[in-house]
Amino acid sequence: MASRSARSGITLHRILISTLFLSFLSGAWFFLIFHLKYSKLVTQDVNGWLPEYDSDTDIIAKNDKGNTFDLVEESADHSFIRGSSIDRSEDVERSDYEDESSDKDDNDVDQEIKDLQNNFEIETTTTTTSTTTTTTSTTTSEAQQLAQPNTTIEKNRLYCMVPYIWSPRFLHSYHAIHATWGKRCHNIRFFIDPIIGDSQVGYYNMTLASDTLAAAKNANLTLPNDVVVLHDMQRPWHSCEESDDEDKTCRNIWEKIWRAWVYVVTGKGGSTPAGSDVMVGANISEWFVKVDADTFLFPENLSRYVKARNWSYNDHHYFGHVLHHRVKDRGVPIVAGAAVFFSRATLLAAADSFQKMPMENGNEEDDGTCGDAFTSTEEVVTAICLKEHSNIIAEPTIDSQGREEISLIEVDDIIVYNRTAMGEWWYWEGKKRFPCHDTGDCLSDLPLAFHGYKDSKFLLGLEKEFYGSVMKGEKDDSLAKRNDNKLAAFNWLNFDRTYNYFERVRAAMRVAAKEEESGSNIEIAKKLPVQGKNRLYCMVPFILAPKSMPSYEAIRNSWGKHCDTLKFFVDPIVKDDEGRFIDLRRSQNGTKMTLPKDVVVVYHIHRPWHTCESKKEGNCRNIWEKVWRSWLWIDDNGESDSSEWFVKIDADSYLFPENVKKYVVDNNMSPDDHHYFGHKLRHTEDRNLPPIVAGSAVFFSRATVKGAAAIFREFKYEEQNMSVRKCMDAHTSSEETLTALCLKQHLGIDAAHALDDLGDELIAVSPIEDSLLWNRTVDGEWWYWKNKPKTDPTTGRKVHNCCGDFPIAFHGYKDPMWFYKLEDELYGMDDLPGISDKWKKYKWHNLNETKKYFDRIMRARNARV
Repeated sequence: MASRSARSGITLHRILISTLFLSFLSGAWFFLIFHLKYSKLVTQDVNGWLPEYDSDTDIIAKNDKGNTFDLVEESADHSFIRGSSIDRSEDVERSDYEDESSDKDDNDVDQEIKDLQNNFEIETTTTTTSTTTTTTSTTTSEAQQLAQPNTTIEKNRLYCMVPYIWSPRFLHSYHAIHATWGKRCHNIRFFIDPIIGDSQVGYYNMTLASDTLAAAKNANLTLPNDVVVLHDMQRPWHSCEESDDEDKTCRNIWEKIWRAWVYVVTGKGGSTPAGSDVMVGANISEWFVKVDADTFLFPENLSRYVKARNWSYNDHHYFGHVLHHRVKDRGVPIVAGAAVFFSRATLLAAADSFQKMPMENGNEEDDGTCGDAFTSTEEVVTAICLKEHSNIIAEPTIDSQGREEISLIEVDDIIVYNRTAMGEWWYWEGKKRFPCHDTGDCLSDLPLAFHGYKDSKFLLGLEKEFYGSVMKGEKDDSLAKRNDNKLAAFNWLNFDRTYNYFERVRAAMRVAAKEEESGSNIEIAKKLPVQGKNRLYCMVPFILAPKSMPSYEAIRNSWGKHCDTLKFFVDPIVKDDEGRFIDLRRSQNGTKMTLPKDVVVVYHIHRPWHTCESKKEGNCRNIWEKVWRSWLWIDDNGESDSSEWFVKIDADSYLFPENVKKYVVDNNMSPDDHHYFGHKLRHTEDRNLPPIVAGSAVFFSRATVKGAAAIFREFKYEEQNMSVRKCMDAHTSSEETLTALCLKQHLGIDAAHALDDLGDELIAVSPIEDSLLWNRTVDGEWWYWKNKPKTDPTTGRKVHNCCGDFPIAFHGYKDPMWFYKLEDELYGMDDLPGISDKWKKYKWHNLNETKKYFDRIMRARNARV
């Protein structure tokens, strides 16, 4: 006789069979209706259709036969420009430039994925029992991890949200992501439509128990626990597999995106095979990214990026590769969909707006408002919603040189892009111009993402380049075979340029990792390498008052953006909008005023600037005290280790940071040696004082800043001292003289003159249109020319003419509108919201000579590669 437990088991078994049978009947009715509704859509199979393409950013798609077709209307007129000099048509496939030894068939790629996974096993078994077992163990592990005290949780965790299509021909990329960058995300989820499969194995609705079983049994399709089914999706993905002559409004990525973000925050509208998802709620991470399945992500560089900018996840940040071509019709810049980053605060704002927005807005995103819509332009509607509901604007992920942190196109293609040669197509449209736009070297050394790798073998190759055998210099028979013995995963297009860039990335990542491991007190953010390891710290002595704020904004919007670090050093007494003087020293926290993050208050100044306005004392411009205390602050706060080169620059000077870096490289100058240079003036020699560097732009190496700070640290407040003949605190504006005196007396450093190879000036101490007219013979020996040599003692060539092809600074622009004029002349200037455009009417009073000189600068820049 059967035991009670056995009889109970039989009874439960019968109940289960009955339940499944009823589910099957309901599922059959659903599938019949579904089949009738979409019969036209499932009978056609478009070869090579790729998952989750972004219509606003992707350039060209390829089908399995290698033919190309446009995905976006904007790209229709740019078939040549898109690929620069490289035409990626059917005649130039990747197989044409890869070494035969590096070509792999599908089996090779599958094996490679398994090898890379190591202990990171992905459970995709086809039986319900094994799936359940895996679900339990995974969930427990995740729950235990989340239960740890907050002190053990990194504060810059990244949640990776991957929109995906669960179909047999796309699963290779799922496994490749897990074997590569996916394992470096703190949390990762793949978000899919409720319909999985394809026309070959059939379509299955994963909201139905019967279809779930059938998918596993008939198609070997079982969902892993990191896959979220968005069961409320109204627009199925597989309608894309319609015939070519039908209107393709089928790629409804926007609906998937907004539903996915709502799920991440609330846990509503979706489910995982485990049933309960512990990776739900905004507190699960500090930062979030929507990343395409054909993107190679660098999760650890995200932490470095936000640290570099001192960003808080509690502030609004929406950032990535910003495009401007939709501003003209939608009024907002957008973040390209390859990788879209949110802070926690922004994710919460986004999810709130998505839940409140109007639903069912029709068949097109055509009105520029925030709402659900039948559209694939997810980047556009995301930007609109954030702007409408929270006034959050896209922030570009570029470094100080304008180099992109996110490549929208394969690296070995975009590495040769030239803006001037290409013209202003949608990729360049509206972007601020940087020198790198015309050199092809416009990708950051610590990238966030590379996009455009539809074939998963390239994800595996990039893994080797930056984490595997190439990075480690290990023997690997699968690498490309090359005669020059350079290690590379593939014979990349534009190989030398690509290889050199990858080398820089590897070097930068090694440095960043080493500094993180060492636990250095220096902010990793500020130690991140830039090209040539020649970062520039721009220190601007400044007065915080309403009349000065136009200069503040102009600097930040023009040359200041090219500095690696830009900070304004102000007195502790500031002036508010009502004309009142406020002493920031009178409260513990300084003041209730909100100061910009790039403003440093030099609290210990004894000689306030505001007496100049009341004229209570004659010698009121005590710049020397502000300057030496500012350098001391930089060293005391660890910022003397944040850069290799430093400049004290006047607020009425226009700076060329990239030319400073060129100058120190061309002259083989090391930041660890003493250097003090700029426009050297020698009229002080007549008073038995050392030559000085004109205060318009005074440059120091890191070693000199540290040495100077050690001198200044010994200073005592000298209330009555007005002498400029001793290295000490003084009641004076002669900061140039005392700087030179201190460096000479204590460190033996002399001022060096910044001239180019022809002996021409690189720093104009007056507005450039004036300096171009100066003539020593005509002008006579006034202080500017005093004691300067007329010829180079070695070459006999005349020196000190104005001006060199790679200028470092122009001085004397009291009206900050001239900064916009200079920026427009030399880089291209876009209209800025809230900024007057009266500079457009400004005219150079020495027009012909000034224009000729600017043309010479541009020719020299374009000729330099």
